[in-house]
Amino acid sequence: MGRGDDAAALVLCAELPRVAARTAGVALSRKLAEIAGPVTWAADVDTLAGVADAARGAAPDLAIAIAPDWLDSRATLRRMVAAARQAAPGLDTAVLRGGRPLAHHALLAEEGIRAVVVEAVGDAVRGSRRPAPGGWRCRNPVWGLWELQVDPPRRQGLVGWLTGGDLPRPRAGGLHVLHAGDVAVDRPVSGRLGRWLAWAARRAAGGRLRLARPGDVATLLARGGQAVVTGSVLKAA
Repeated sequence: MGRGDDAAALVLCAELPRVAARTAGVALSRKLAEIAGPVTWAADVDTLAGVADAARGAAPDLAIAIAPDWLDSRATLRRMVAAARQAAPGLDTAVLRGGRPLAHHALLAEEGIRAVVVEAVGDAVRGSRRPAPGGWRCRNPVWGLWELQVDPPRRQGLVGWLTGGDLPRPRAGGLHVLHAGDVAVDRPVSGRLGRWLAWAARRAAGGRLRLARPGDVATLLARGGQAVVTGSVLKAA
């Protein structure tokens, strides 16, 4: 379990509050830069622009937060994703929260999105697909796009908070995706996300866990093969 090739891969996500003013974007960008370990921050277009501009080329891992009603219109979805990628050049990840399954997979792939973190998945979509490693909660609905499904919730309440029961037990060679929900602009790493990062750091120190970004996972999955977590991208994360 301690060997690097047995380490589980962990993706951590959270959603940033709306930040439109540049001064607020600068302050938030500085706070995110201080965080140890990769976290994927989902946000609206204005917030993405503020954080990416303030970071000046050293932006944290950003994702466009897809509003469920965007899925009602292909034109709206395309316009919003294009605006997000213009605001944060290089952005290739999206996050869709809630029980609505993702739609318009081919459109997202055409617009440069390679990974979407989702809470629910719909029926299988026809297209060019690669199989995911056994036990991984992800799928390749169309060529060039991977859906990574958030792990189901575990123990809740005070007992779960004290014992870490809301966190998965890392599976050797497995993939876990967690979403911490909304964070505060003045304290982005606090509460649930702070506990998760501390938990991940302890297990990473023992070689049992490796933090990764959704784009890292999509890159390695696109290469095929079952030993995906041994790839250099995750080792560098």
